[in-house]
Amino acid sequence: MTATLHYTLGPKFSVVEITSLAFLENAEPVLRDIAERTRLHQDRRLLVNLVDVVGTFGPEQQREIGLLAYHYLAHLEKVASLVAPDKITRVSEAAARSQGMELRVFTELGDAVEWLVA
Repeated sequence: MTATLHYTLGPKFSVVEITSLAFLENAEPVLRDIAERTRLHQDRRLLVNLVDVVGTFGPEQQREIGLLAYHYLAHLEKVASLVAPDKITRVSEAAARSQGMELRVFTELGDAVEWLVA
């Protein structure tokens, strides 16, 4: 199954909602698509909603996703990732931030939005 992506352009930040199974091979095509859309619309800030991703990634896969996020989304000022509370590990966040990317993982939509607009 491939991932489905819904992109919404917003005035202060854009939103991407992803529905997928938790397979690493789905991550790169999704990130490439997000990169194209955010560059096209000249986005600076982005909320990536991952709540509808089914399954979990292991720590090494999460690290790889963080590095892929940096590779494809480093042109953005801020990226907030929204995950279910039982899936938060901050491994992808640490990997992206180690490269200098402003990526933060949140479990509450309000917290993510507050950080994005600050």
